[in-house]
Amino acid sequence: MTSAPISASLDPDSLALEPGDPEVGSVMRNEVVFCLPSTPADAIAKLLTDNILSEIVVLVDRRPVGFVAKEDVIDHLIAGDIVVSGSDFAVRPPSTNVQARNMLRPSPLLVDEHQRLSEVVSLMAQHERRLAIVTHEDETVVGMVTPREVADFALAQRVAVHA
Repeated sequence: MTSAPISASLDPDSLALEPGDPEVGSVMRNEVVFCLPSTPADAIAKLLTDNILSEIVVLVDRRPVGFVAKEDVIDHLIAGDIVVSGSDFAVRPPSTNVQARNMLRPSPLLVDEHQRLSEVVSLMAQHERRLAIVTHEDETVVGMVTPREVADFALAQRVAVHA
């Protein structure tokens, strides 16, 4: 035990946050791709494909209630429950009775907008997820993080270092 006061042993530079590990709110995609429990499976397939996602969050009153994984859509497609008839789902009526509620998985990966990016990436890896839903303190969805946002951030960091 030293006689120096605790305040003298604290180095402000060691307490500073790493610039390479920002809050996830500054890295997230502000546009959240989502569906409702009543969204037909063929429309979910289109949303997943168009946005290069492996899962999609299901919202009710702007609150996450679960998610649908692409594997579940593929399973229904293989079983013949879904018929994909074109890319204009907004114009054509759904060709299936299978909806998000029929494939709903509980517990989307929710993270707070103030969590560090490294922690979110670690959680995604730990839970084998490729989508983290970013929420405000009241659990309102404010964004999402996928491997694309992580890669874009890493690339921007690399460019900044070499500039």
